[in-house]
Amino acid sequence: MPERTYPYKAWTLQPSFKPVEVELVSQYGCWGSSADWDETEKGKCFNVERDLYPTKAAAIAVGRERVAAQQADLAKRQERLNKRIAALDKAERDA
Repeated sequence: MPERTYPYKAWTLQPSFKPVEVELVSQYGCWGSSADWDETEKGKCFNVERDLYPTKAAAIAVGRERVAAQQADLAKRQERLNKRIAALDKAERDA
């Protein structure tokens, strides 16, 4: 991980997937932890590798990837539900 100079600005995604620019003012670390965290002036901490992006476009691209993964998961779940419904329908017809 390259050395960072504080303060610096980066982009992150809120839980609502809205990209937001944040200003990081210091490194935040836990002893024995391999994770690299930075902290805002307000005390909010972000995982540098997982939560921070250099540009708004990069944050949006990651958000789109996450949404696509969620859509794929929902499609798998719907397929399993459809199979269960079909099994119940078949059992009902055979009764």
